[in-house]
Amino acid sequence: MNRKSFLRSRKGLVLSALLVLLAFSSVAFAQQGTSTLRGNVQDQQGNVVAGAVVTLTNVGTNSTRSATTSENGAFTFESVPVGDYKVEFEAKGFKKGVVTDVHALVGKATTVDAQLEIGDVAETVTVAAGSAELLVNKEDATLGNNFVSQQITQLPLEARNVPNLLTLQPGTTREGNVTGARSDQSNITLDGVDINEAQTNQVINPNADPANGTDALNLVPDRSTVIRLNAEAIEEFRVTTSNPNANQGRSSGAQVALVTKSGSNEWHGAAFEFYRTKKFAANNFFANKAGVAKPALIRHTFGGALGGPIVENKAFFFYSFEGDRITQSSSVLRDVPLASLGRGEVRYRNPSGGITTLTTAQLNTIFPNVGVNPAAVAALAQAASKYPANDTSIGDGLNTAGFRFNAATPVERNSHAGKFDFNINDKQQAFVRVNVIYDLIGREQRFPDTPAPNIWSHPTGIAAGHTWTLRNNLVNNFRYGFTREAFSQQGDSAANSISFRFVFAPASFSRTLTRVTPVQNFTDDLTWVKGDHSFGFGTNIRLISNRRTSFSNAFDRAIANPSFYSGGGASISTPINNFSPISGSRAGTQNAATALIGRFSQYEGNFTFDHDGALLPAGTPSTRDFRTQEYDGYFQDSWKLTPNLNLTYGLRYTISKPVYDKEGFEVTTSVLFPRSSG
Repeated sequence: MNRKSFLRSRKGLVLSALLVLLAFSSVAFAQQGTSTLRGNVQDQQGNVVAGAVVTLTNVGTNSTRSATTSENGAFTFESVPVGDYKVEFEAKGFKKGVVTDVHALVGKATTVDAQLEIGDVAETVTVAAGSAELLVNKEDATLGNNFVSQQITQLPLEARNVPNLLTLQPGTTREGNVTGARSDQSNITLDGVDINEAQTNQVINPNADPANGTDALNLVPDRSTVIRLNAEAIEEFRVTTSNPNANQGRSSGAQVALVTKSGSNEWHGAAFEFYRTKKFAANNFFANKAGVAKPALIRHTFGGALGGPIVENKAFFFYSFEGDRITQSSSVLRDVPLASLGRGEVRYRNPSGGITTLTTAQLNTIFPNVGVNPAAVAALAQAASKYPANDTSIGDGLNTAGFRFNAATPVERNSHAGKFDFNINDKQQAFVRVNVIYDLIGREQRFPDTPAPNIWSHPTGIAAGHTWTLRNNLVNNFRYGFTREAFSQQGDSAANSISFRFVFAPASFSRTLTRVTPVQNFTDDLTWVKGDHSFGFGTNIRLISNRRTSFSNAFDRAIANPSFYSGGGASISTPINNFSPISGSRAGTQNAATALIGRFSQYEGNFTFDHDGALLPAGTPSTRDFRTQEYDGYFQDSWKLTPNLNLTYGLRYTISKPVYDKEGFEVTTSVLFPRSSG
């Protein structure tokens, strides 16, 4: 192949790829945030009624859709908004049939069968379907349960935390592992768009700890999704624990589909308030012993919701607010030096059972090459004065002990959710949903007068959807979502870390971390009902960015550590023992003497370089912008073989681009085309 023909071939491949991508981008996920309603129509003798007109009416908004039964008497409505409906059946020679109280469940097909009576179509036979859910899924092989609004608002939940309900499924653990899959393999959508925490993707992570590499934001269990879910704002959800269909199966774990409530032609509202007083909190044994007051715990959760029409039958709104105020403190215990150590003295037990006290002058004699550091003595004296020991459960009781206090960790959370629905005409419906959250989460201070490394969190989410009934058997459903996670975990120090190991650290030396993670999600679905087949074609495109600014490596660290001397702690305790014998453990003596010597035996230098390799000044944070893109496409068919047998099959294909650094600081990806030799 010569170079020109190769270039023409390569351009053709690129053009073909673009055409395929455009074809997929015009179609996507029917079951994400929507429902399917299907059934069979028969006469009183059990014979199928072909050609019957079936009309589906949303009782809240009066929007309607129609379908015609197939030769086998079957009908299907795809991409149906979750809600309450009535279904009307009309056929020549039969009385009109009406089934009321039909609820279309999210992510699960609802079956509505009808048996028509012979007679005049002007006569009507009405049957109430009832609100009881059929627990056994007879429509496909997916396993999972639906939770409706009444269950969400009335089940007892700590702080009305909706994600806790996600684990109330067979095969699901408290941490979010589902039927053997890891907890980070689940997929959560709200109104059909992605609200997963893009970095960790944890569903529930109550034991998260930033020290173990997990972002501090996950310290709050109900913030494992980017958007906190207001109990009053969620219409319902379904957790598919196993056997997801091709239009759902993005990952190996649970597929969780949640839907926000919508307004209707009728006004609806709710208000709630929960208040827990400090009388229900108890002190612990050690705080009582140290004379520290009982930690406070007052919890106040409140909010409400309101929904109704803007223009009857045309436009509707729903708004929900949920606030949470927690006045609380936790009992904190820190290592501190005793007053004797602050005077430059080391105390330990001698073989006769008494206590030996070495003065600064004696220590200078024992360690003539280094001696006692006056700066270290001054720092320890100041610490002993500011934080007088009041707890003997830690430390050696001779040179060090514990300082126990109550650290305030208040929480203030505010969550707003709003949704607008529109009946554009009898063929098109649209919605816009907005979520805005402001959270301030207090964390423990090192000491009462040191800064608290609080967490500020401000995630936002926007979703828009458009459903277009092109024909009675052809429906397109488009969704766009923008979810922006934004938080800052404040550090308690912007200086080099200096501490006396096992004796005293003036701060926790936690460093400020900020992260902004916007995710754009495009989905679209085309469903085509042809006879007894319901064909679905779709794609899901996710554009993910992760912008991080971290001071974790911006400062140096120095420690007076007995273990890092040549020979370890014995190099400290042996000369002391030779001067005056030590009885029992020598660890406390090693720690105290090392602190007074005040030399840094352990040091860590951190250096930050620019993109061109230039060394940046100390205290400069590292900023990274990681990116990835994910492209999914699927085909699916739900084939009604008989009134009692449904076959669902399909194929799904996913391409995920490896994570790369947009600025090229760490890793980049590239695609290399082969070179032509012609």
